[in-house]
Amino acid sequence: MTTSEKKIHITARVAEYAIPSLKDMLVMGKQSPIGCVAMRRSIELLVKAPFEHIEPEDDVISDILVRQHLLKRISRDGLIDFVITNVKPLMEPDEILCVEMDVNVFLSEDS
Repeated sequence: MTTSEKKIHITARVAEYAIPSLKDMLVMGKQSPIGCVAMRRSIELLVKAPFEHIEPEDDVISDILVRQHLLKRISRDGLIDFVITNVKPLMEPDEILCVEMDVNVFLSEDS
């Protein structure tokens, strides 16, 4: 008669819940599986930083949700142009893309 032994080993990492996919901006397609209103409500519940809602006139992109502080460094029109030129070619209408941005402002002054 042979005896067998079963062992179970569980390792878990527990951390504070965060939304790593939501850094700076979400770009939502016109056919995304969740609407902008629902997404905004969930963001307001989960993230302390306020987000600005932008609705560009576009055939693929329906909404842009961007951290308000980024709009102090880039204009709304500049942001929309950036998204349509650079992000739109990477997406389908049924997608939601998260974007992590570095907006650098270089200042100089002549005296």
